[in-house]
Amino acid sequence: MLPQWSRLLFVLALAGATISLERQALGGDTPPSGPHVSFADKARQYFTAEELANGRAYARGRYLLYGVRMALTLGLFGLLTLSPLSARIRDFSVSVAGGRVWLTIVVFGLVLALSYHAVTFPVSLYGGFLREHMFGLSRQTFAAWAWDYTKGALINAGVMLPLLMLLYGFIRWDPARWHLPVWVVVVLVTSLLAELSPILLDPLFHTFRPVQDQGLVERIRALTDRAGVTVGPILEMDASRKTTKTNAYFTGLGPSRRIVLYDTLLTASTPEEVELVVAHELGHWRRHHTWKGMAISAVSALGALWLIARLLHAAADSGRFGFIHPADPVSLPFLLFLFLALTILTTPIQMAISRSFEREADRESLHLSGNPTAFIASEVTLARSNLADIDPPRTIVWLLYTHPPVLERIAMAEAFRVKQGQ
Repeated sequence: MLPQWSRLLFVLALAGATISLERQALGGDTPPSGPHVSFADKARQYFTAEELANGRAYARGRYLLYGVRMALTLGLFGLLTLSPLSARIRDFSVSVAGGRVWLTIVVFGLVLALSYHAVTFPVSLYGGFLREHMFGLSRQTFAAWAWDYTKGALINAGVMLPLLMLLYGFIRWDPARWHLPVWVVVVLVTSLLAELSPILLDPLFHTFRPVQDQGLVERIRALTDRAGVTVGPILEMDASRKTTKTNAYFTGLGPSRRIVLYDTLLTASTPEEVELVVAHELGHWRRHHTWKGMAISAVSALGALWLIARLLHAAADSGRFGFIHPADPVSLPFLLFLFLALTILTTPIQMAISRSFEREADRESLHLSGNPTAFIASEVTLARSNLADIDPPRTIVWLLYTHPPVLERIAMAEAFRVKQGQ
């Protein structure tokens, strides 16, 4: 295992990198000096008391559900790691597979997947269906929601089981350096999914069509021309069939790159506000965030796999976890526990990088549009329709927020407006 000083150094480096990123990203985002405006005054300027209360209740329930899901998942993998259950599942898998190694891995993986869904399904049902209806955000029937849930589980299984066979094939081939070929496969599969998902996977959950408002299409094309970004189709997604939430996103790499707008966004927002949302996404492309994110993910994956390989080897040598060779399927819950624990530990730095990218995209959107008033209006519209937490706890922002809080983004736009003399 890693020595105590190494773990301490890791934690200190994580905290230092997070603080550094936050300070660097926040630079220049605060309004010029002037009369102090309290949070309460700022919030009341844009949101009613009812909107603030609803957003707080909705979002903070989601924070709790996230914690419950993580605890259940860690508990499941921890229980399987520390008890004889994994060995029994392995023996069952061997008997079903008739001794075939690759099929044993598949059966073992399926049993673990079913166990995971059995443990976490109540959280998914409550958080993804019941609570969404309680807050008036979902338009799905239970049958439609359950079908989407099932499709997602089947797709995940279809992707993960072949990768699981490759993983244990590489571990058997080279127990000491299996992380290197596995890393290559992970990078290739991630890139392939980013390219093919818009074409093969997204249509399984939504229907897409070209945006019907030609005036809006022309505005967006003019915006992409100013940004110097070439995009494919500008599509409208039938989000209103499932939700009242609003959003937009860019997806794909290369030829599959496209702009997707929720139809709820088109209904709830003015053309100027839609233009600002698109400008934000163009900001990501102008700052090359997709490629930077993929590069960071690739480097992080290599480091994580190296560390997991060392810990797996140490665990096998110790014989404390029911397996004495890393390629024994019994090691899978231990591997998953390590991966999830490492993901949780590094989440703050991942979130800090994401918020840094989002702030850069916000600045780009303001420079592209020159319209901070529409930026603020779009933020208010998105926050209202999505029941955002206007005043999230700073610890929660540090741990879970991929985007800066709403009022921080509004303050940045206000500062931009003052600097431009608007």
